[in-house]
Amino acid sequence: MFCGWRLHSSKPVLAQLGSGTLEIDALTGKCYFDEHPIPPLAISVELREWLGEDLKEHQIPMEAISRANLKAKLSFSEIPWNEKSKPEIFLANDAAVRTARLYRCAIECESEVVTDEAVYSSRHEDVEEWPPGWPAT
Repeated sequence: MFCGWRLHSSKPVLAQLGSGTLEIDALTGKCYFDEHPIPPLAISVELREWLGEDLKEHQIPMEAISRANLKAKLSFSEIPWNEKSKPEIFLANDAAVRTARLYRCAIECESEVVTDEAVYSSRHEDVEEWPPGWPAT
């Protein structure tokens, strides 16, 4: 979920933060960047809300979860537009956005959900690219 469309509204903040490690507590929505607290990102709210809805749907009480964390190692670079790796179209105000350069962010995610009975963990890698300033906040 972190590497999907719900990340879009957090991309301007991630670009400002730059390369480093983002940690999100999905139970509380608290965020840390390189171990320092930062204001909650839109994606942290999305993750917290999704977790609550998923637990409710599966009739699992929130108290059954002792920890639900996401750690994302972000590695930023800038690339020329013609080197983008995905055929995405970026829209703003119903018009296509094209810039000379793009942000490229390699993401290495690790997530963990812990109950008193089990530890569920996963890993995922992705590369996201977007124009500076997109989407406008």
